[in-house]
Amino acid sequence: MAGFPKKERQRIIDEYLAASGRNMFVPHEFVDWLGGEPDHEAYEWFYGMDDVEAARQYRIGLARQMASGLRIVIKESQEQDQHPIVIKTREYPALISPRENRKNGGGYVAFDPNNEDDQQELRRQAATSMAAWLSRYRGCAESFGLDLTPLEEITQALRGVEDDQRILEEAN
Repeated sequence: MAGFPKKERQRIIDEYLAASGRNMFVPHEFVDWLGGEPDHEAYEWFYGMDDVEAARQYRIGLARQMASGLRIVIKESQEQDQHPIVIKTREYPALISPRENRKNGGGYVAFDPNNEDDQQELRRQAATSMAAWLSRYRGCAESFGLDLTPLEEITQALRGVEDDQRILEEAN
């Protein structure tokens, strides 16, 4: 729900649970309940389009899922004097969705591992995902006794000169 910040989404769900008397959030029950609450602030988000447009948006989501997770594998060999050839295999996403295009509807472009702009975009996305992971699972990992400092350092290295606060806000 891009239209609602994390705190607002939490409040909306908490209020729904209190109003419905439920102690578990069941998405289809929430949607059914919301359908009878046209004055609710989240009503437009779910019911602000007709069923034809909602079905189209759902199909667009399916198309995104279809492209998500596709990978390409690159094998690089390095010759070294008087040493065996070293072959490194790297995996990359086959398609990426550049952040700068998302406000205009977005889309996916083929990832080129030799293109520095593509590499920078992928590093930004990796840093955002790692920051989100740290934000979500830090407590669990630390209570288990794990030191997350190496992950924080990797996230910082991937960010480069990115603004830390903006990435954390995007992750939430």
